[in-house]
Amino acid sequence: MDPMSAEKARGKSAPAPAGEAAHSFIMMRKRWLAALAALIILPWLVVAAIYFQESAESASARPAQPANAAASVSSAVGDWGTLSITPIVISPPLEYIPSDWSRITTTDQWFFPGAPVEVVETFLLSAGLSPVQVSRLRTTARPDPRTKGMVVTPDLDLVRNLPQQVRAKLYNELGKTELNFDQANAFRFYGSTTEDWLGGSMISSQTRQIVEPLIYRDGDVLLFADPEVARSLISDPVELRRLAKTLLRQSTMVVRLTITDSNEIPALAEYWGRGGRRTDLRPLLESAFESMPDRSVDIVHLLPTFARNHLYRYPRLTAADLNKPVLANCLWSALNFFNNQPDDRYLDINTALKTLQRDYYIVEDGFQLGDVVAFVDKNGNLFHVATHLAGDIVLSKNGTSPVAPWAITTIGHLKAFYRLRSAEPRLMYHRRNDM
Repeated sequence: MDPMSAEKARGKSAPAPAGEAAHSFIMMRKRWLAALAALIILPWLVVAAIYFQESAESASARPAQPANAAASVSSAVGDWGTLSITPIVISPPLEYIPSDWSRITTTDQWFFPGAPVEVVETFLLSAGLSPVQVSRLRTTARPDPRTKGMVVTPDLDLVRNLPQQVRAKLYNELGKTELNFDQANAFRFYGSTTEDWLGGSMISSQTRQIVEPLIYRDGDVLLFADPEVARSLISDPVELRRLAKTLLRQSTMVVRLTITDSNEIPALAEYWGRGGRRTDLRPLLESAFESMPDRSVDIVHLLPTFARNHLYRYPRLTAADLNKPVLANCLWSALNFFNNQPDDRYLDINTALKTLQRDYYIVEDGFQLGDVVAFVDKNGNLFHVATHLAGDIVLSKNGTSPVAPWAITTIGHLKAFYRLRSAEPRLMYHRRNDM
């Protein structure tokens, strides 16, 4: 899955599906300091383990409501109360960006597993490349015994001048195999235009002119998969780090609960106070109703300790992380949602999945704060989890990367974000046995 080497978690490893579409947990080696920069381009790839078959067979998919990026405040009303949602964009601190991020992760080859040269040529022509370009690529083609397919080596000039639609069709296909690392792990941003992604950032106008033509689309997500092209045209290392900070932007949202009537407070305390916090929340809700001009409160203040301490933030790597099997990920985050102190046993994939099997049960409706939402592909492989907050809103950690934050997003955004893993994932909601 990644060039810095994907290893299995210590101890017994969970069974992994066969084939190129199967992913494994990203493991951090003890010499992770040397390989840390390789994580820079992994903001979205999180977890892929075979999901326990019993659960996959016992639960049916629940269709998610579509969610689109909003330019203004929107609202959601339900058992959780009345929520106002304001989209925002966050990006990691510049101090977290390795100076050589664009060098370690790039590859200059395109892999076509299981495809003979004639099939590769036909696909390239259908993607919109000219016969001259295809002829140039064919001169570089060589068999790849590992995949029983072909490998071609495009030159930077060809890559740089691909039209956007051609780049999208070509790269979206290349991204289906992890061998094409840059395309499979492209920087991605949920947004309508490149202005949503690049506008108001630290990069210079010259850098934007270089990068913008290289951005392509997959559904509702914008992608960038050509760091090598950027590096060939941008010589200033500081500007390259600013570019990485910009490409690592993530759309999220600020959510406020408005209390329209004092009689709502007991029910709101019941919903938001799960995990033994109902009595603790009631004074804050009462105060918000009585004292705030708009009678509202940011839901950050209504969440358990773990969520409050992590939301909108990025992992801080320390020496203590050397002996951990993997960095903080989506499953670790979801299982720790109600914990005052994170339990690092959940960094082990086997322990985490066994906990989900043993200590949680599947629910089909009436979802509550803290329910774990599992994203499962058609083969029964769990590839992401998030934590249900309210309606279509979830708390998610998209990847093991230290430059991937904990953020509030929607089911619709996550489905678009992980579209390469599954266009129509099965959503399975899990609730703790003691809740």
